[in-house]
Amino acid sequence: MSGNEHVLDVRDLSVSFRTARGKVRALRHVDINVPRNKIVGIVGESGCGKSTLINTVLRLLAPNAVIEDGSEVIFQGDDVLKMSNSQLTDLRGQRISMVFQDPMTALNPVISIGTQMTDILYRQKIPMAQKRKRAADMLAQVGIPDAVRRLDDHPHQFSGGMRQRICIAMALMMNPSLLIADEPTTALDVTLEAQIIHLMKELREEFECSMLFVSHNLGLIAELCDEVIVMYAGEVVEQGEVHDLFHRAQHPYTRMLLECDPARIEETRQELPTISGSVPDLIDLPKGCIFSPRCPHRYEPCNESPPDHYAVSDQHSARCFLVRDGR
Repeated sequence: MSGNEHVLDVRDLSVSFRTARGKVRALRHVDINVPRNKIVGIVGESGCGKSTLINTVLRLLAPNAVIEDGSEVIFQGDDVLKMSNSQLTDLRGQRISMVFQDPMTALNPVISIGTQMTDILYRQKIPMAQKRKRAADMLAQVGIPDAVRRLDDHPHQFSGGMRQRICIAMALMMNPSLLIADEPTTALDVTLEAQIIHLMKELREEFECSMLFVSHNLGLIAELCDEVIVMYAGEVVEQGEVHDLFHRAQHPYTRMLLECDPARIEETRQELPTISGSVPDLIDLPKGCIFSPRCPHRYEPCNESPPDHYAVSDQHSARCFLVRDGR
């Protein structure tokens, strides 16, 4: 795809954090893109760099973060990493919005829902009545009944699922080009989770909005996303279209991650499968492939140098010597 077909292009992104022990290399040479009107899922274990990636896209990193030279985050033709503070203010909320992980803490408990929603429209010089109508319309679109009356309610008067719907409505108030969802169903039960996923599918069609959906739940990724990016210890190890990747996973980490999904286990067993070993120290990285200390298929090249991304098909690649060597 050409660049103008992408809402977001992340190119050669490397991010480190300065610590007393040394430099933590949280992201290394990450390349991803989000096509227009597509949902791209990012999946991986805790600590793989998912949150660092989305915080870099929004330039919301901690003061000890260092974005390495050569990194680019191109959003609709502009490099976010070169934006001024005023440009970032115009970007966040208007052109890129975010739905956070926990709806219980994402809303201010002492301010009414209507006030929180109309405050988002502070840049628009329109009457308050018009802003409240816009807020009520958005609540109705995400399935909040009696939306006009409920504008005056406070967050504690809504269930967890309703609060997450409100957070999604708030994120879409400015009709952004990109919606980032950071594990938005973690705090919800499976029934509400299914409702939120169905809602996000409908909203993608209605608003023609691209989405970057971050999750550790493979089932949600398979259900919602068009494309999948698999991350491990700060690197993208595999990416491709969702059906292709789930049925023809090439990287050993991706295959082992899929085998650990409880929904894919057919026989009854006492213990859930796990990936043996632990995530490497990001201060003292292994010499070769980042996954080689835990990989049951490692062989000579894996210990010598990091692999490049090798094409499995036009839309599918994996960072693994097994793909390169056809093994």
